[in-house]
Amino acid sequence: IPINPAPGQPRFTSRQWAEMGAVALTGVGHLAASEAGLSAGYIPVVIGGWGGYVGYRGLTEEDFFRDLGFTSENLGPAFRDASILAGVATAGMVVYGAASGNLRLEADMLPLLVLYPAWGLTQQMLVQGMVTRHLSDGGLSPYAVTPISAATFGSVHIPNWELTAATTGLGAAYAGLYQKHENLWPLGIYHGVLGAEFYVWVLGRNPWEEMFGGGE
Repeated sequence: IPINPAPGQPRFTSRQWAEMGAVALTGVGHLAASEAGLSAGYIPVVIGGWGGYVGYRGLTEEDFFRDLGFTSENLGPAFRDASILAGVATAGMVVYGAASGNLRLEADMLPLLVLYPAWGLTQQMLVQGMVTRHLSDGGLSPYAVTPISAATFGSVHIPNWELTAATTGLGAAYAGLYQKHENLWPLGIYHGVLGAEFYVWVLGRNPWEEMFGGGE
C-alpha cells in the first residue's frame, strides 16, 4: 500500500481502484441481502471472502498486515481513544434506552457481543483499510477523507435512517482515529459492541433473533 505516490503517477493505483470498487459492491450486496432477509448467509460469505483475500496478501506481501492496520503498533493509544469514544457512546445509549424502555440485558446479547466484533472488524477493515487509507495515500486531505469514509460507512445502513445517522457519525470518528493511529483492532472490536448495544437499547430490536430466529 503506497503511502506517498511518486510525482507523475496516478493518484490511485489500479489495485486501489479495484479494492475500493469491490468494497462498494460489497456494500450494495449487503443492502440487497438485508432487503431480501439473507443477511445470515451473506455476512459469513463476506467475512470469509475478504478474510481469504487479506490473508493471502498478508502471507505473500511483507508488512501488508501492518500497513493495513492489523498491528500491535500504537495499540495502546488506539485502544485508549477508542475506549473513551465507546464509553461516551455507551453512556448515551444507556440514557436513551432507559428513557425509551429499551434498556434490557437479553440472553441473545451474549452471542452478539462474542460474534459481532468479527463482523465489525471486517467492516472496519473494508472502510478504513480499503477506503480511508487508499484515499489518504492518494493525496486527499483528511478534511476530504473523513467525510467520504463516514458516508461510505453510513450508506450501507440505508434505509434505516436512525442507524444510518449513527453509523455516519461513528464512521467520521473512526476515520479520524484510524488516520491518527493506523490500527484496526479497537475499531473493529468496539464496532461490534456498540452495534449490539445500539440495536437493542436504541432501536429496540434483537438482530440475533431477526437473522436466525425469524423475528421481526
